[in-house]
Amino acid sequence: MSASKQNTEDFKFIINEAIRLIQLRNQSYKLYKNDFDSDFHLMTAALDPPRDIVEINPQQRQFLLSSKAQKKLRNIATRQIKSNGLLNAITVNEFTLDIRDSIYIHIKNSGKLDSSGFSSLLSKARKRANNKMQEVTYFFPFNAPSLSPEKEIQIGSVKIIHKDSIYAKVSDNSNYDLFVNNNNRNSFNCLLSITIPKCSNKISKNRAQNTAEFIFGVIKVFTTSYKLKANQINLISHPTKSNINHYIANKNDDYWIGGSYSFGEDLQDFWKFFEEDLEKDLGLVIKKLTLQAVSPSNKECLADRLIDAFYWFGDASRDTNSSAQVVKLVTAMERLVTVKDKEKNEGITENFCRRVSCLIAIYHNEINEWYNKARKVYNLRSNFVHGSKSIYKTYETDLGFDPFQLACPTILSACILFYKIGLELSPYEEKLKNIYFELSEICENEKYKMKKNINL
Repeated sequence: MSASKQNTEDFKFIINEAIRLIQLRNQSYKLYKNDFDSDFHLMTAALDPPRDIVEINPQQRQFLLSSKAQKKLRNIATRQIKSNGLLNAITVNEFTLDIRDSIYIHIKNSGKLDSSGFSSLLSKARKRANNKMQEVTYFFPFNAPSLSPEKEIQIGSVKIIHKDSIYAKVSDNSNYDLFVNNNNRNSFNCLLSITIPKCSNKISKNRAQNTAEFIFGVIKVFTTSYKLKANQINLISHPTKSNINHYIANKNDDYWIGGSYSFGEDLQDFWKFFEEDLEKDLGLVIKKLTLQAVSPSNKECLADRLIDAFYWFGDASRDTNSSAQVVKLVTAMERLVTVKDKEKNEGITENFCRRVSCLIAIYHNEINEWYNKARKVYNLRSNFVHGSKSIYKTYETDLGFDPFQLACPTILSACILFYKIGLELSPYEEKLKNIYFELSEICENEKYKMKKNINL
């Protein structure tokens, strides 16, 4: 890593600030303390020895970072991450700590405080960051009812596997007691296995969790497309919806218990059909999206929109508030049909309704019916978001249809459309806008107004 002109200027500023702070502290600790913008900056001002430094020189002069210097340090870290293509490999906070450690080592070794010295310092920071990066496989508790213990479901590079073989390998320690023994392991039967390529610890965990949410959304979209009630399928990283929900109520000292219950469907056929679909065109798209989720590119590409749409759909399926579900489902569809910075605000509603209805009508016809549903759900979402309706004071959506049954075919149709355009396409906005224009013209044909029902 080389030190740019801006990096060199920032490092020199940081050094001058360190000298100033030492002088200020010697003059008055109160003045020194008041120099910081926050207590956190004061607490993190001193450079501590890195943990891997064996020989510490007690005579080494302390290096202090002012609030302004700490901000400059983050700016350096941000620029280096962007210029070296590390956006999906390490966070700014993590790399800032590596630079702090490298400053300590650089000063300890009497390194030069010029452009070449700063380049050497940044190279040390990059090496420290690289040494911490690892490939990690994560296993998230996942309830996949009716899936036999010997069966595995492969979704691209992600697998649904039975839990017993993995838990047998985990060390029985205090964490095991906290996270496993004290929780109900009968609430799930499987694990979602996700391998994340080499990256920093923070990025790795976040990417694995986001991929798990994406896969959960994929499965929820498919259960919706099969018209199955599958609340018992759950990613256990969130509160789950049990088969029995209850509450206690009181009126005039008369207490009673109420609630609702449901019987879970046998989902054995679902896993069979799901595996079969994964071998078709839609499955190829899902596998490519999974690969993008576990190892995302630095550039924004068309696949990102599909991954987000599945993510929002899964989140909506977990929400117990039907009004909030509408907001999340519309957000999922907007990620597929709204082109940023390319269209006037007054056309957004019409574009949303037209594009959603066209996406579905290509496979299901009845474009006018889908258009009317899209307009109803979008208007309701706008009322919630822009203030004329309150989510917490709305007790039913009164749409007259299930919004999940609108979002599901929209997402699946977009999978095919985006695959044809190119999932890796970047930039894609103009191409996507033109494709939707062409799709709208195609849907002017009378046959798309007729009734039809073809599953994707």
